Amino acid sequence: MKNFTKFLAVALCFVIALSTAACSLTPQWSYAHEDNELNIGVYIYAMFNAYNQAQTYAQQTEGYDAEKGTYDGEESFLNVEITDDDGNKAVAEQWILDETDRTMRTLLAIDAEFERLGATFDQAALDNHKATAKEYWDYGPYYKLYGEQYLSPYKDTFEPLGVSYESFEYYYLTSAKQEVIFDTLYSDGGEKGVDDKELTKFFTENYTSYVYFNTNLYSTTEVPAENEGESATTKNEALSDKEIKEITSKFEGYVADTNAGKNVDDVVKAYMKDEDIKEDPSSRGVEIMDESAIGEDLVKAIEDLKEGQATYKVVGEGDTKVIYYLYKEPIDKQVKTYIGDAVNRSSVLQSYKGEEFQSYIDTLADEIEFTVSKAVNAYEPADFEAE
Repeated sequence: MKNFTKFLAVALCFVIALSTAACSLTPQWSYAHEDNELNIGVYIYAMFNAYNQAQTYAQQTEGYDAEKGTYDGEESFLNVEITDDDGNKAVAEQWILDETDRTMRTLLAIDAEFERLGATFDQAALDNHKATAKEYWDYGPYYKLYGEQYLSPYKDTFEPLGVSYESFEYYYLTSAKQEVIFDTLYSDGGEKGVDDKELTKFFTENYTSYVYFNTNLYSTTEVPAENEGESATTKNEALSDKEIKEITSKFEGYVADTNAGKNVDDVVKAYMKDEDIKEDPSSRGVEIMDESAIGEDLVKAIEDLKEGQATYKVVGEGDTKVIYYLYKEPIDKQVKTYIGDAVNRSSVLQSYKGEEFQSYIDTLADEIEFTVSKAVNAYEPADFEAE
């Protein structure tokens, strides 16, 4: 599923120390639609994101030398032809300008659509978005979790570029607006509303419910450090053929019991008893398998199963070999949990209508009438290059 909020992704992964001339924080507008004028800081922030994304694409080109940090021998990537996630090719500098423009038009379109729908924020959600923006601005995204050593205020990066807190916060609130617009349009009774019957059909036809547990077919031992101050390491050693045969035989039994009608929870308990495990070791998932992160071998094995059936699968070789018990649960058993629960229903709805919604927003952005201030001419991608 295409993430329909990707264009608004705050540059959490791209915040870097930049050396550049400070820009005036005097309020100026950049793009406008009717009486909605976006601050120049919003434009700078959009270009900053585009610059960093373009740099990532440039680092994926054949001419990039990671050791030297050069592109076809040049220190700047701005003249490099890049390819974006949609397969579009462009010289990096022009791509940045086009992407910045697209983002600005999209922001205006979201604001306009939010107003057209008469949509409103849930106050608790709004407060949460504002609190997160303020926390990141003052402390950074990791300070709260890991403490003083991870203090990295976003304001230290953005204020020297000419981005005020108000412009920074605007992105968080606009992202929240987009979520509200989606829910307003596609909720049951909305302009593009999806009722439970339609969503259930999508869910049962596209989602898979599965259970698995596994055992390593190798042993791991700790190897003491050779020198003082060094950390100990571990070494894997494949089990003997006899040991592997014994474990495989047990897994064949678990599969046979399941396929004979034994409840999967009871099979898991039997495994726990055999291995003297006190806590449930099984993993459970309900997802679209094309988007699964469990590995191609396991995905294919699960997809090949009929609902209510189990199998086992050995993955890896030698001292990395692992055996898995895999069970494909009837998806109907998850309908109440996923369609009847508001949070899960929203997730399924986004899987169903996310790409359609992104296309809808893109169309609004393409069609919106807007004006551009001359103030934007003072900013260019080269401004973000470190001296």
